Amino acid sequence: MADAATDKPDIAESAMPMEDESTPERVEALLREHWGLSGQVFPVEENRGVGYLVDNGHLRYLLNIRLPTDEASLKLEHEVMRHIIRSPDGPQVCEPVPTRDDEEILPATIGGEDRILRLLTVLEGTAPAPVGKLSSATGVSLGGLAASLARSLVDFDQTLWGSEHEDELRKAGPRTVSLLSEVTDQEARDFIARAMVAALRRIHPLTPDFRVGLTVQDLALDILAGTDEGGELRATGITDLGGLAKGWYVSALAKTCARILSSRGGEPMSILPAIGAYHAIDPLNNSEIEALWPLVIGELALNAAIAENAKARAADNSEAASFAARAKDVLSAASAATAPFMQAAILTACGIEPPPLDIGPLLPDIDSDRVRLVDLGVTSPLFHDGNWTDADCDWRLLARIAWETGMGSTRYGEYRLSKATALADAAPDGEAEPANVALHVDICLPAGTPLMAPFTGMVTETSPRLSIRGSQLTLLLEGVATDLADGAEIAGQGVIGKVAGEDGAVGGIRIRLSRDPDNPPPLFCAPSQAGIWRHLAPSPAPLLKLDCDAPAVRPERIGRAWREFLYDEAGRIRLDFTGTAPLVGHGHPAVATAGYRQHMLAAVANGEIAVHDDLRQALAEVAPPSLGHVVLFAGRSEALAALTSLAVNAAPPGTSETGEAARADLPADEDIGEVISELRESDGDGEEPDEAAVPALKTGMTVIEPLPSIVGLVETIAIARKQGHIVVADETRTGYGRLGDAFWAIEQEGLSVDALLAGSCHGDTLSVVFCGSDLADGLYELSSPVSPIAAATALAALRVLRDEQMQANAATIGEILGHGLRQLSEDRNGDIEITGQGFFWKIQLSGEPAKIGPVLSRTVQHDTGNNGTILFLPPLCAGEQSVKQCLASLRQAFGPIPQSEI
Repeated sequence: MADAATDKPDIAESAMPMEDESTPERVEALLREHWGLSGQVFPVEENRGVGYLVDNGHLRYLLNIRLPTDEASLKLEHEVMRHIIRSPDGPQVCEPVPTRDDEEILPATIGGEDRILRLLTVLEGTAPAPVGKLSSATGVSLGGLAASLARSLVDFDQTLWGSEHEDELRKAGPRTVSLLSEVTDQEARDFIARAMVAALRRIHPLTPDFRVGLTVQDLALDILAGTDEGGELRATGITDLGGLAKGWYVSALAKTCARILSSRGGEPMSILPAIGAYHAIDPLNNSEIEALWPLVIGELALNAAIAENAKARAADNSEAASFAARAKDVLSAASAATAPFMQAAILTACGIEPPPLDIGPLLPDIDSDRVRLVDLGVTSPLFHDGNWTDADCDWRLLARIAWETGMGSTRYGEYRLSKATALADAAPDGEAEPANVALHVDICLPAGTPLMAPFTGMVTETSPRLSIRGSQLTLLLEGVATDLADGAEIAGQGVIGKVAGEDGAVGGIRIRLSRDPDNPPPLFCAPSQAGIWRHLAPSPAPLLKLDCDAPAVRPERIGRAWREFLYDEAGRIRLDFTGTAPLVGHGHPAVATAGYRQHMLAAVANGEIAVHDDLRQALAEVAPPSLGHVVLFAGRSEALAALTSLAVNAAPPGTSETGEAARADLPADEDIGEVISELRESDGDGEEPDEAAVPALKTGMTVIEPLPSIVGLVETIAIARKQGHIVVADETRTGYGRLGDAFWAIEQEGLSVDALLAGSCHGDTLSVVFCGSDLADGLYELSSPVSPIAAATALAALRVLRDEQMQANAATIGEILGHGLRQLSEDRNGDIEITGQGFFWKIQLSGEPAKIGPVLSRTVQHDTGNNGTILFLPPLCAGEQSVKQCLASLRQAFGPIPQSEI
């Protein structure tokens, strides 16, 4: 198999084309002879030369067939591979496999032509390039891979490598000009050219500080190895180092970011995970950080120019036109983000804190200790009964504090409750993020208070706001009377003007700082962008000499509850249909006032007090017929313990006087079964009692929960009575009008019971037992002390329930909820069962466990395993908009109807 003259293996038998000559069988023979390997051989596509994949059942290899002119570059590439492999921080790369003669490059004659061969190991876990959007996890892996590659080659002898990659971004400008010269679409050409020129203007002054080294400028997905986890590529290695070249490290990162952006439709924030991962391994310097976004825009502009050039060359090719349109759309979407904003976003992603401000005072005559800070956050005690929904609430509260104290100020970085997301704006498939983080400070001061320039600058605007632009910062003021004119220069501590207003009055000014002179910051930003805006719109605390920064919050914690709503500390709002809210809703002012007043009178029960009698009387007015006696207990467990004790130790109604005699008359277990069977057979509708409706029959007490549409309650009560049991209806979840049409479920179902157990209708620990005279005395003796505050709030809630006609609301709005749930069931061909009434609805699941998502899972009660349930238990104050929002979330969570069911 070797040519005697050249001593090179010849795997050709005739002068046929190379691709025909290098058959898998001949490649396998060559592998056996020179590498001692055997296995299955498959041809594979390669960017350069011809390749064969070799699989021997244990390991995989790649055989490259290349031109002899590539020998020097391949040897140098092998040096790089070994260098990366020795580096503890390097990514996974292929490794050259020497022949039996310890050669890494094997000369060969193929089809009468001189060729060279090399064998490389193949990285395990090679994943196909993902289609569609690149996820944040993929971005993290791509950024980390680019950084680890650059890091591992820092100490490689750069003098060995003289070439620069043709795609180096330093050549992007001239290439774009050349490409656009053939583009006839003037609008597209001008747009791309403007984007490139703007990017280059920002890049060029920074290039002297860029680090230069050996790296792969373009980590294309098809040269990467990794794992595919649920469609997400996590890149772990590089399969082809043919793109190695000396260039800017930051250019390679920019190309990776551009690839992510292209897959995400130009969404600027999508690149931040990759940048953060890169910086954690190979820290970027200040110039690289500042230039990174313009470099990304430059790469996108170059891509758009390439696409437009291809479109111009193939005018009738619809695919080329579509590709050009997509490239231009991505560039347009990305260009909407300003360079200063993205620089701040990149700094935040890299964990770099904003630099401190070195500026003078704005109000040198003010004693900052006398300024009272106004709490406008989610947990502020100044908010009650939804007053934060008033658009002018923040100003009203600030003005009131300032009037009382002379000076008052809002806080920078505060998550304002007044700006919390309106429910109508909340997305059903996720938690809507409010723009509620304050990037300004409003401060009320005596009118006429002088203001001094904190730094030297130029007046660029005087109306409707005053703007002073310095070398590093811009100061924006509102509510200032000034004689300054546009274009005026002002020195540090020069007089700006004074707080506007009549003498003796209190005036207000609004203060913002900005590091972007061309784009004033908004008054509020979203919580997810608060870190970015702290860079761009820093706190004015240094110029006020006042600690006016709001304390940090924990967004995952609930900070406030009101009506059917919960607000986390960041101001995001969600519904509470879990049944844990008081029946009258969270935070009712009448209930809060009653609790506060009772706390001032008597907070601890030391015997009977007036509020206990008042509560019993109010409860007696709504008691079910024949259960007019009311006994209060400190909690549900205490009430159940008392009922159980009474049932076991005293004669049940209608039996002998001793519990012993009554229990002696109970039928045997087999007799109980016969009774149940007889009752089932006699049931007119032929349905069996619900499992949950048939309790244990040996306790002396039977507890039923009269849930809507539950089957077999009458039969269960009959069985219990035949055994001499006390029958207790547990209406903790169904009472006080929750079902809408009836105040108590037993009234609606026509059930006769001995006692009814209910909560306080306010959701605290107090429990109530309604009973007849035969049980009343025994229960009174077993009752536990009740907190006067719990009694006072329960009494107030009961009055609210009546005065605000919440039972009627549960009937009306509950029907809307029920209609929506039934419609959902119909749309899904009945694969979910709906039962309920008023503000108590249940979805019975069947089949595979349901995935209802994080939003709905915190809105409702749920057990979403196989054949699980979802319960909807809104407070009785819930409105139509809230119910419709809940239904929208439910539809989103259940997803589209399978095509097979349509």
